[in-house]
Amino acid sequence: MKLTNSIVYKFSAQLTVILVILFAVLLLSNVYSLEVVRNQSMNHSRNTLAIYVENIRNDLNLYAKDLTEVFENNVDTAADLAGAGESVRYFKSVQLMNALKSKMSSAESSDGMFIKLPGDDRPLAFFGNRIRGSGKLSLQDYLSKHDFKPDPDGKIDEWTDFEIGGTFYLFKYITYSNITFGTFVSADTLLSVVNREGDAASQFVLSDKDGIILAATGAAFGEGTSALEDLSRRYDRSYLLISEPIAEFGQITDMVAKQSIFSGLKLIQWIIISLGVLSVVIVPLVLRFLARDILRPVLELVKAAKEVEKGGWEFQIPPGRYSMEFTRLFHSFHSMVHEIKDLKIHTYEERIERSRAELKYLQMQIRPHFFLNAISTISSLTYQNKNEEIRRWIGHLSEHLRYLFRGGLVLVPVHEEMKHVENYIRMQEIRYPDRIFYMTDIDSEAGQAVIPQLLIQTFAENAFKHAMVYGETLSLFIRVSMDRAEDEPCVRIVVEDTGPGFPATWLSEDGFPPEESNENNGRVGIANIRRTLQLLYKRDGLLELSNAEPSGARVEIRVPIRTEAETTTRQEG
Repeated sequence: MKLTNSIVYKFSAQLTVILVILFAVLLLSNVYSLEVVRNQSMNHSRNTLAIYVENIRNDLNLYAKDLTEVFENNVDTAADLAGAGESVRYFKSVQLMNALKSKMSSAESSDGMFIKLPGDDRPLAFFGNRIRGSGKLSLQDYLSKHDFKPDPDGKIDEWTDFEIGGTFYLFKYITYSNITFGTFVSADTLLSVVNREGDAASQFVLSDKDGIILAATGAAFGEGTSALEDLSRRYDRSYLLISEPIAEFGQITDMVAKQSIFSGLKLIQWIIISLGVLSVVIVPLVLRFLARDILRPVLELVKAAKEVEKGGWEFQIPPGRYSMEFTRLFHSFHSMVHEIKDLKIHTYEERIERSRAELKYLQMQIRPHFFLNAISTISSLTYQNKNEEIRRWIGHLSEHLRYLFRGGLVLVPVHEEMKHVENYIRMQEIRYPDRIFYMTDIDSEAGQAVIPQLLIQTFAENAFKHAMVYGETLSLFIRVSMDRAEDEPCVRIVVEDTGPGFPATWLSEDGFPPEESNENNGRVGIANIRRTLQLLYKRDGLLELSNAEPSGARVEIRVPIRTEAETTTRQEG
């Protein structure tokens, strides 16, 4: 036997593999942990950015809604103002300024709104509290000089970014008949919610669709950093950059410092290394305990199994202290050996019984009296010159013999058995003309079920032997139907005749004739039929004998229905 098949070798090899895997895990755990934390941080950042994007878009939608309301309510007034005289222009200007002021009075309003008339180099503008003095001047000057014409591509309803006085603003405007209504908000204002709620370890950047940085939180990123691409290239090693698009103007980027993410992993890494070193010390101790508590008992069981394989049935529990599980296993093995021994003896006895039953079946098939009677019948018919009857008798006899010489304990369909029984009755009708009346009632489903060969034939033949009275007519009734016994489908077979019936000594509590019953003392094969049913179906009570009213013998048999696989197995067994 090869050493590689030893459980000691396999256990040691597997433990070595485990140690190698453990050290590989120690080497890879750092990379894996970093990747997991990185992914979790990025997912958290994306979720946070999604909230900020939603807030920014809600603010922009609110500003756009205010602009639309001002435009719809005051576009006619602005048109009148464009062509009015000096006195009228004053009052309409005040009216328009009040409209702007009413929309800018809310804390949720934009940084400013304006109305620019054609030919007017000083537009009407109202600024929010977030715009300081210098910013107002820069904005006022930009509004005066910039010409807010409709976009040639028709995109007049988008937010456009402009850099004014070093600060980026997002503008949205509506131009109608050279009259422009507009609103604006600084990029820093949009990031104000991030300044209030953002993580100290993160910095946020707003950029437009071209990647130009509009605003950022935290400290400045250095001179010359005006594009998101430059920012990513410069801080790639120090920060994780996660971006989410903002459909209205660009995107927002979260810059998460890597040091803040991975600082907590150092302790975990040292713990993992310590556990690896500790495992190198503990594993040899574990191997020693396993060898004592597992390998030695297993080897004892292997040794005992080899002894049983050689035929040594006297297994003794080995001495020594074993764990509770192996103690139970030894006791179970001890009980199993005794059960196998008893089962083997029982199997041998059952095979002997089966062989005896098959031998009795052969004895039933090879019956000298039957063949002598057949020859005598033929001889008698020759003296009577009944050549037609002789031919029919020989034909029936050949069918009878062909059916008998099938083999040992053969299972046949009910319809084949009944065909054989009817062939036997035809022979008796030639022997006893006009003295036999028989009736059969076979259920079509029951006709396909399989039963032991000669089961019905045995009781039909007994009826002719013991119920036939000279000068009287013998009536024979055979019924086969489906039934259930012990919640299992079965075939119910009833054979009745009009003879004298069974002796009272046979109708005991067991309802069976004695075991030594044979052809000479009354009934052929009934005891053998009972034993055959017990061997095939592993139960009693399948055969019942009784006497019918007013006279006659009655036999009732219940044969359990077996599947095709079970039938094949039992025949081969």
